[in-house]
Amino acid sequence: MKLNIRDNNFDIIRLVLAILVGLYHWNILIAYNSGNLFFNFGEIAVDCFFIVSGFLIFWSFDNDKDNKKFYIKRFYRIFPIYFGLIFLQTLFFIGFSQGNLEEIFRYFISNLLFLNFLSPSVGETLANLEVNAINGSLWTLKNEVMFYVLVPLIFLFYKKFGLKFLAFLYFISIIYILTINYFDLSKMIALFPSQLRLFIVGVFLYVFFSKLSKEVLFLMGPISIVFIYLFSENEYFKFLMYPILLGFILLFIIYCIKEIKIKFDFSYSFHILHFPVIQLAIYFNINPSNPILSFVFLFSIIIFLSFLSEKYIEKRFIRIGKKVRFSN
Repeated sequence: MKLNIRDNNFDIIRLVLAILVGLYHWNILIAYNSGNLFFNFGEIAVDCFFIVSGFLIFWSFDNDKDNKKFYIKRFYRIFPIYFGLIFLQTLFFIGFSQGNLEEIFRYFISNLLFLNFLSPSVGETLANLEVNAINGSLWTLKNEVMFYVLVPLIFLFYKKFGLKFLAFLYFISIIYILTINYFDLSKMIALFPSQLRLFIVGVFLYVFFSKLSKEVLFLMGPISIVFIYLFSENEYFKFLMYPILLGFILLFIIYCIKEIKIKFDFSYSFHILHFPVIQLAIYFNINPSNPILSFVFLFSIIIFLSFLSEKYIEKRFIRIGKKVRFSN
């Protein structure tokens, strides 16, 4: 059965992935450290985010063909709420930081430029917490922004060299990971080159989409789950085959499960808000000690704030971005 690219579950899958990342971080930040699988899908969820982003960003760029229009829409989708959040986090450090103004300024500029790894916190302000960072989710955004920047070049070279160029990028990313592992440079694993293979899988799936069918996905989805389960401990499998199989699992869920319509998609707001909400609740000692109460209390706040952010900030700026016009 032929697939219709517009009949999908992308909205709900992004929301589920954001919540899985939130559960993973909550489990770590409150030091609950449950071994329950439900709380340990965070890393896989982030990998899924990058694959989904590769698919959607390439699809969006392929449809727009207008670089200015594409980047204006991306800017109003991502940056306003991000800049606002960095400003609020900086205000927190101004009011409660144990660092000096120079450290606060460095934090503000670094994070404003998506270089949060240079300054995840200010001094020892959050040193007594499980993680000395105000917002450990922001590292993913610098990788998204890098892909936004590079997607016109990737599109151009793909049109010229075809799938060979995408395969080249995929293997360059794997070589980068093997290199930093060999030299024990673990801090560099979060940088864009190591995530590039995940974005490229998303691009591959978009490019091949017209050749796929529900029958193929019904076959590849379950097979991919079995292979990942059997070989998940193999390092070379993780680098080489895992992203591709994970991509097929995602397409299976997104296109073979009956479409679930939702009237809201606060996945982006949830993703960037959940970490600071949890950290600040712990810092100000208002997080309930009981894990169940903590979960209900914190996630009620996070979902409420995310809903408001999506409704009154995200949607408003997205509409503004769509109205921007350029004269020829």
